[in-house]
Amino acid sequence: MTDTKPKTPFYLIDTDADFYRPIGVRVAICVSVALWAALEIWNRDGFWGVLSGAAFLYCTYVLLIRYNPPPKVEPVVRPEDPEEDEAEETSPDGDRKV
Repeated sequence: MTDTKPKTPFYLIDTDADFYRPIGVRVAICVSVALWAALEIWNRDGFWGVLSGAAFLYCTYVLLIRYNPPPKVEPVVRPEDPEEDEAEETSPDGDRKV
């Protein structure tokens, strides 16, 4: 009855995305969440202060401390064949193909 397949772990932040590669983006996210936490604490809202403080700690840990950038994947470029391009441009009767 137990599932023997390995389960992928659940992450709130997908650090494999190229969006998180620049350090400025990661720092901006952490600073904005820290400002949110400070605002909630300043307004004396305990529940949201603790919640946003925990989100700040999680963002800092995942995006700054434990971040490991994904390897860059270069796109595969196939060499062009000049004969193939000429065959596509005109048809046997001389009309241009669309």
